[in-house]
Amino acid sequence: MKINVKTKVGSTEYQFLIDEQDEMLGLNKAIALGNPPQYCQLCKNKEHFKMDSNKDKEGNTYVSVMCRKCGAKAKLGQYKSKGYFWHSDFEIYVKPGSEQNSGSSNKPPANDYQPEPPREDNDELPF
Repeated sequence: MKINVKTKVGSTEYQFLIDEQDEMLGLNKAIALGNPPQYCQLCKNKEHFKMDSNKDKEGNTYVSVMCRKCGAKAKLGQYKSKGYFWHSDFEIYVKPGSEQNSGSSNKPPANDYQPEPPREDNDELPF
């Protein structure tokens, strides 16, 4: 089964071609890639996002949607039995060992939250 998925994240349009023998797995991939999260519950952003990815030292690739307002990310997860899903909440990465990492949550306190500026890159912002 071949499925062509088009989606827009922020000001960038993506087109994914999924070629999967297992129809249900193909549909799962199409639905996940076609519906990335587009609401950051931390800063209430509904418009300014971008896709982001990185690799760790072991060579694992991580894909996420990044909020351009506060820098939080919603991660794309992969089931052990194949297929993909989006983590529903945006989180701000807290480097292990930093003084901000005193609790078990990566979510900032609601009363004194100050967003960190997003990572700068050469993309032009739509705002």
